[in-house]
Amino acid sequence: MIELLEVKKAFGKKEARVEALRGVSLSIQEGEMAAVMGKSGSGKSTLLNILGGMMSIDSGVYSYDGQPIDFKNQRELARFRRDEIGFVVQYFALAEDLNVFQNVALPLKYQGRSQKEIKERVMAALQELGMEGKAKAYPSELSGGQQQRAAIARAVVKEPRLILADEPTGALDEATGEEVQGIFHRLNEKGKTILIVTHDAKVAGHCQRIIRMKDGLIQDDGHGGRPAWEGGGV
Repeated sequence: MIELLEVKKAFGKKEARVEALRGVSLSIQEGEMAAVMGKSGSGKSTLLNILGGMMSIDSGVYSYDGQPIDFKNQRELARFRRDEIGFVVQYFALAEDLNVFQNVALPLKYQGRSQKEIKERVMAALQELGMEGKAKAYPSELSGGQQQRAAIARAVVKEPRLILADEPTGALDEATGEEVQGIFHRLNEKGKTILIVTHDAKVAGHCQRIIRMKDGLIQDDGHGGRPAWEGGGV
């Protein structure tokens, strides 16, 4: 599904130049649930932003379904983000002036869906995440776990094939974080490909594969050992 070949990305110029990715090659199969681990500054979030079409690359190739992503074609890039990618971030990124229903409906509005379809799909997504009773609540009225459930509903309502999550349990207590991890498991069982950036070894341990990064490079692509969830440890 995803193929990166010698992808490089740098920020800044001259003395301030930072090489975030220094030649990353990586394959992700459709239906995988993988964790990306590494210290701050290892390139994890940059990798995720590139995979989601949010950030261009300096060199190398990013192929999706066998087709290279053209980062210069803004219209095609916007379509790719809109239709293929669901993003979940650490601090939820919900619009405070919109209620839960309106927040979850946003991706469908961007796709130009009908009001009838929007209502049906939003309520189905909220029901799946146990949030149907909070449709009219505003983010400030929700707990952290409820906000993250709403954010996940927003990410999945358009039925993307790839879900990218950047520290999705980072702002949650341990019990709530485990609930959110369970949600990702269920989505993965339904065929979603999921990539989770995390510092949490417990979160990574629930994934089928752990990709380790260091200094802008893949240190270990997670192949060659048995998955952590089969008892292999992390």
